[in-house]
Parts: sequence; C-alpha cells; structure tokens
Amino acid sequence: MLDLNLVSKCFQQPVLGVMHLSIRQGQRLSLVGPSGCGKTTLLNIIAGLDTDFEGERRLSRGARIAYMFQEPRLLPWRTVQQNLAMVGANPDVIHSLLNEVGLDGFEAHYPRELSLGMARRAALARALAYNPDLLLLDEPLVSLDPPTAQQMRELLCRMLERRPELSLVLVSHDPKDAQVLETEIVPLTVPDSVSLHPGYASL
Repeated sequence: MLDLNLVSKCFQQPVLGVMHLSIRQGQRLSLVGPSGCGKTTLLNIIAGLDTDFEGERRLSRGARIAYMFQEPRLLPWRTVQQNLAMVGANPDVIHSLLNEVGLDGFEAHYPRELSLGMARRAALARALAYNPDLLLLDEPLVSLDPPTAQQMRELLCRMLERRPELSLVLVSHDPKDAQVLETEIVPLTVPDSVSLHPGYASL
C-alpha cells in the first residue's frame, strides 16, 4: 500500500535517519519513542503532509489515508454531524459511526459542548467516515485522564477488530498502547538513529 525510502529528514539538525518502511493492507504499526525522536514527523511524511525530506514515498493508486491529529481539529462552527459530513459521509454512515463511538444523540452539538474525550471520539468517527485504507493516529490518548484513556483504548480495540482490512500507524510514547492495540512496535530514538522491527523495515 505504502512504501517509504527515507534517506534523511532535518530541521536545524537531523531528526530521522536512513530507513525503509512498507505498510501493507491490514498491517498495524506503532511508532514508539521519547519526545523529540521524530514520531510525529515520520507520521506526517507517511501522510504526505511533509514532503521536505530526502528520499521517496510511494502510495498505491486510489489508497485513502485518514489522519487523526493530537488535537481533535473539529471545525468549531459546525456541529458534530456536519464535521463528519464534510468528508463525504452520508447520514446513515454518520449515524452508525457516532453510535459506534458512543456519541449517538450528540449530532447537533458543537465541539465547544464536548469534553476532550468526546471530541477525540468525534475526530475518530470523522477519520473513519472518510473510509480510509490507512488510518494514522497521533497520540490519541494524550492529555486524557486514566478512565477516559482506558475507554478510548477499548474503543480503538473494538473498532480495529471490526475492520481487519484497515491498516494503522499509531504514534505513542507508551509501548503499552501498542501492545493493547496488538500492533507491531517501531521504536524510534533521539535524535537521528532509527531502529525498526526487522519484519517490517530495515536500516
């Protein structure tokens, strides 16, 4: 589905080193490492949002990518339903997804009326409403209190189980998240050394 041959990525100094990463249909990966190791930078390159790097990124023709950012990034002037409709979902799909993430009945609410946990669930529903082949999640549990984080973790597990064909790349600083979601761990280190699971990538 997606092949990335990265030679280097630099800002003021090197952030990511030489690496090769292939993502196949149904494959689930977690980019794990401390702050500043380039997890989100790598996710942005995978997404195609960051093209200022040395190397090559190839995405299969017609493959669809959805990105759930650390911040929910819901449009504040649109309701939850309208936020999902913006990615082309019809009312039946919207209703089904909001029910799946536990937001049935909140279609007419605005983002300011939602808690952070609810906004994250709405953002997840919007990402899935795009019907992606590859789902990118950047720290979906960050800043959530432990009970809410656990609810979100269980929700992600259920949604992934129902969609075995969906590929996933998760960014997390906690290896436990990767284990709970049954993903292959891709460890990144600071600042320019990249170590990847041998089954999926090589330096």
